[in-house]
Order: sequence, then structure tokens, then C-alpha cells
Amino acid sequence: MHTDAIYEFYGRQKNDMESAVVPFVIFQYIDQELHIVLISDGMCQLLEERRSDITRMLENSIWTSVHPEDVELFSAKWAHFLDESGQLDVVFKRVVNNLLRSIHAQGASYMADTGEKLYVLWCSDVTDIVNAEKINTYYDKLTNMPNMSAFGIMAERERSRMRSKGMVPAFVYFDIRDMKAINEKYGFSRGNGILSGTAFVLKDVFENDAMARLSDDHFIVLTNKRHLEQKIEQVNDQILRNPMGIPVQVCAGIYIDDKTGIDVFASIDRARIACKSIKGDYNRKYHVFDRDMFTEYRQRRHVLNHFDEALENGYIRLYYMPIVRTVTGKVCDMEALARWIDPEKGMLPPSQFIPVLEDNRLINRLDFYMLRKICESLSRQKSMNMPLVPVSVNISRSNFEVCDVFDEVLSIVNEYNIAHHLLTVEITESAFIKNQQFLTNQIERFREAGFNVWMDDFGSEYSSLNTLQEYSFDLIKLDMRFMKNFSLTGKNRLILSDVISMISRLGVSTLAEGVQTKEQLRFLRDAGCDKAQGFLFGKPMPCEYFYDKPTLYNGLNYDDTSKTAYYDKVSTVGLDPIPSGSEFGHYFGDDAITPVAILEFQHDRFRILKANNAYKAFLLAIGEKREAIFDDYYDWYRRPAPRFIEAVRHCLSSHKSESILNIDERGLLVSANISFVAYEPKSDTGAVQIVITNVDGMIAADLPKLTP
Repeated sequence: MHTDAIYEFYGRQKNDMESAVVPFVIFQYIDQELHIVLISDGMCQLLEERRSDITRMLENSIWTSVHPEDVELFSAKWAHFLDESGQLDVVFKRVVNNLLRSIHAQGASYMADTGEKLYVLWCSDVTDIVNAEKINTYYDKLTNMPNMSAFGIMAERERSRMRSKGMVPAFVYFDIRDMKAINEKYGFSRGNGILSGTAFVLKDVFENDAMARLSDDHFIVLTNKRHLEQKIEQVNDQILRNPMGIPVQVCAGIYIDDKTGIDVFASIDRARIACKSIKGDYNRKYHVFDRDMFTEYRQRRHVLNHFDEALENGYIRLYYMPIVRTVTGKVCDMEALARWIDPEKGMLPPSQFIPVLEDNRLINRLDFYMLRKICESLSRQKSMNMPLVPVSVNISRSNFEVCDVFDEVLSIVNEYNIAHHLLTVEITESAFIKNQQFLTNQIERFREAGFNVWMDDFGSEYSSLNTLQEYSFDLIKLDMRFMKNFSLTGKNRLILSDVISMISRLGVSTLAEGVQTKEQLRFLRDAGCDKAQGFLFGKPMPCEYFYDKPTLYNGLNYDDTSKTAYYDKVSTVGLDPIPSGSEFGHYFGDDAITPVAILEFQHDRFRILKANNAYKAFLLAIGEKREAIFDDYYDWYRRPAPRFIEAVRHCLSSHKSESILNIDERGLLVSANISFVAYEPKSDTGAVQIVITNVDGMIAADLPKLTP
């Protein structure tokens, strides 16, 4: 709970934080007054002032330290920081020791364990960067460090200089452990503070050495081999003293340059591999690249050296994997997958080349290459009068950092004259870990232009429920680990049911990956999951396979695309368990749920689209066959009492709910509520939700077991 008490750090924690080299200050804002909690040595060194002077400046008149040209901008952002957002990012000029310097100030707020709201402000001197006007081209905006492009230029020159002086160059690749978990637990503003602080520590420990932020939480340093291990220990020690009080560790991979003549980026790659080898081993802080790692290194270099050739010669091919609508059992979408068939090494698994392309910022070329292949495939299918279902293509996160993804996609799709609804843009959940407003705008641009937008990998290590409320999607893809070790009585079944129900209530569709058994499919269908994908329906196949086959090799047929809008409406209606009243519990047990189903009505007959177990028990009680109810009931139909048919017809025509009382079903008097779901006029097909509210004449002994 929030309190207005003055917070204090004590003992070793206070000493460690005050002695930190990262320039930061922690303060509270109570009753419109600022109270200093702690100032680091790094802040005193940056401003070249004593703690008492900094305290007086911040608590009494912060504006006196800001250059008059920047007071208006700074004051507006400072007010927003304190009163609204709890985040700050501003560059302003300030006189330091009679010199005009440019200071980059960033801030975040958080709640202490004891309930006090604390503000953290960390700063860095960016005078040289601002004066050189290189911040966008060669520098990373968050950390004020050189980026990968700048490092490539600096490192070649620095390596030659080191060798001329008899030094042994070493490339050190740093990775912050569990950065994704830190963002998830503490928020991205505080996570950004960790990144900025790490950059400052590296600058302090390695001083004038060449270094850069490569991407995300990855940094590279080119330094002298001498005393390297001690410096890595020093980095870890200083990062632990971060102003957020977050336990942080880094691991490091080292490549010792042995004069083999490999280029800078190959050296980075070797250091990266060494770092990756210990990322899960928390007892080791660094590892040196050795000959045992050459296999992985050679694989990575093969990908990089032959990528252009693979694109030019068509070695990377378009494969499709079917996606099935659970209520019809038919193919409603295809997912596009890249398969690299190398003339020398054969089929390269995606796990072998996609991470390499992502690490080296080449994935955008693959993604847009695949998009062109998809458009070519759809054009050919259209010319052959084949069924056309939407194709989903994954857009990697890094694409949004290097180009205007929407403009690129729109240009390619329009070039091939492909209807926008036939292309689905998948954005992996990891893309949403930063720059929320930018991605929100990108998603809205796609949706307004008629493209569907899916979020991929929900339930992976990145997952946050905030993602569901902050962005608008047409569908959420549930990561295949949900289906791993699937059990009808296991915890994952309960979790998955609740996740599907929650997403459905938001009006968003769901798709489950990794479906391998009919048992899984039945569960997903009746839990309200709209689409499914997995080896149960077929493995990925070359796109050419689908050109002349209205029926696929495993007996699957294509969905009726004229009913897409109809089934999309059906998808938004779930089977949320409704607690039974005491009267109904007499028939279905004290812990029973009300029987609910979505039924499709056509030609005076009904078929189940989805149903919960309580509804299936009801059908058993009125004499329906167990195998028809619990098996694949896609082709199962029944014709109920005329009064029931009449009520459904009236519901479909009026779009209003209907209630029926005491309809005779094989000796049992049944009452139910009927609600409108969807109607497709061309085929005169409608869908309604049925909630059984009462059954007279049933006793506990009559209730069939619910287990299939």
C-alpha cells in the first residue's frame, strides 16, 4: 500500500548503492515536495558536486541547473514524470565546472516493499554525441553507447592499434541474465534503467576500450586480454549496486583474437557462442571460446556466408502448414514457413538459421522474401481457381527497428494484387517488450487496411497479461508448450481453459499450436478454442503441394470461405462454466456446471459446434449415443421437438433471446434459454447458444458418467 513515510536504505545496501559508479539519485515526492533518499558517487562525479550541493539543488530549485533554452521542455517532462507517467527521458544542457554539457536524464518510479513510492533518476553525459549529431546513426539512444555499425568501424582500427603495442585483443560479449523476467516483474522503465546502468558500468570498468550495445541486453567490448577475468568480476559487482535494488547478473563470452585474420563480426559471433554456452549455468560468469564450439560457429558462418546465394537461387522455399477451424474440422488458414534446402548440407532446420539472421539484423530480408513467395503462391492458386484461405506470415521484431514494416508489406501485397484479407500478419510476443505506442500504431495501420493481425507465442517466456489489454489483435496464438504433456486431468488443462475463456471474453479468437491427438482437439473445441494447428492435421509441405488438391493428403477439406464471417462470430462465443443453482445441482451433482452448447441450425436439424461436458451428459440422459457425442461430432445431427425448432427460428429472425419451458425430450421435461450467436443468409444457417436451465424427471441415478 502506498504511504507518505520517508524511506531509508540501511547498512551494506546503502553503502553499496552510494558507492556505485552509475550516476543516479533516488528520491520521494510527498505533498508536492521532493525528498532525497540516496545519491550515488557516480552522480557526484558526473555533476562534479558534493552530495549536499546536489541535495540542495534538487530539493530547492532544480530549474537553476538547467540551461534557460531547455527549461520549458525540461519542466514539462519533469511535471509529467512526477504527476502522471512515472517515467522520464529528456536531454538538457547544464553548466558543469564552467563548461556547457548535454545531460541525458532518464527516470522511473516504483513501489518499495514497505509501500513508499520511490523515484529513480539516472544520468549520463552525451555532449560529444549530441555535438557530433550522430545519436541516430551510430549511437544507441537508450544507453548512449555506439551501436553495432559504429563498433564495426572502431574495432578494426582498435584491434590493429592493440597488436602494434604487443597487446592480445579479446572480444567480450556480455548478456544480462534473465532480462526478460526483469522486464516482466519490474516493468520496462526499470528494465531500461538496468540497461543504462550496465552501459555506464562497462564504460567505467573498460574506460577507453571500444564497446557497443548490439541489441536488447547484449553488449560487446574489445579489450586487452590482461586482467580480463578480474574486470568481468568487477562488472558483475558494480551492476549489483543498481539503483532499483534489482538482483542482476551478467554472463560473458570471450574470444581471444589469435591472429587468424577473421573479421570483427566473426569474432563477435565466437564470443556470442561462448556466452550462450553458459547462459543457463549461474555458477559460471564467463567462458572462453574453444575448439569444441567450432561446430556451432561453422554452422552460423555457413548461414551468413551463403544467405545471399540461398535467396538468389531459391534454396529457401515456402512451406505451408494447415490450420484447422475446430468447429468444422476443416482447413481455414495456412501458416507460411521457411525451409532452407542447402545443396551442400541438405535441409537446414529453422532453429539453425533464423536465430543467426535475427542476431545479425538480416531477418527482414528473409521475411520480405517469404512475403513475395506467399503472394506468388496465392496468385497462382487464384489463376487455377483453387480454394483460397488466408496465409499467415511471421514478422520478426527487429523489422520494426529497421524499416516501416507496414509500408513494405503494403507495397509487396499491392504489387501482386492480393486481397488484404488473404494475408495475416503474425507478430511474436517478444516484439511487445518495448516501444508500446509505436507498435500500437503499426497494428492499427494493418487492421485499418484490412489485414488480420495475430500475436504469436502467447504463453512463452515473454508472456504478460498487459499485452492483451494494451494491444488489439484478431487472434492470439497459444504457444505449443500449453499442449506439451497435455492431460485431461492435469493443471495445464485448467490453465488452458481459463486462458481461452479470458481471451474469448475480450472478443479475440484463439489458436492452439502443437495439437497431436484427437483428445487434445476435442478438449480445445469444447473449451472454446477457435483454431488448431499441429501434426494431427499434417506436417509442413511445399506450397506447390496445395495447388491442385481440394482435399489434402490426410483427408482434410477446405473450409467454406463464404462462411468465414459467420464462423468468426461463432468464435467469439465461449462456454464459460456457469455455477449451477441448488435446484439444478440435484440433477447434476453439487459441483456441476450448467449444460451449455453452441448449436448450428440448418434444414430443421441441429449439430453441435461446441459443448461442455454437462451438456453431453444431458444428451446421454435423453438417449443419444456416447460415441456420437464424445467423438468427432462434425457430421452428427439431431432433430429435436418442434417447439424447440420454432423457438430457435424465432431467435434467429429476431436476434433476441428465447426461453422454452417443459419441452418433452424422451420422457424428460426440459427448459432452456436460447441466445442468438450468428446467421449466414446465403445458406440459411444459424448458430445459437443453448443453456439448459431445468430438467424434470431426472434423478441422480439416471446421470451418465461424464468421462468419455
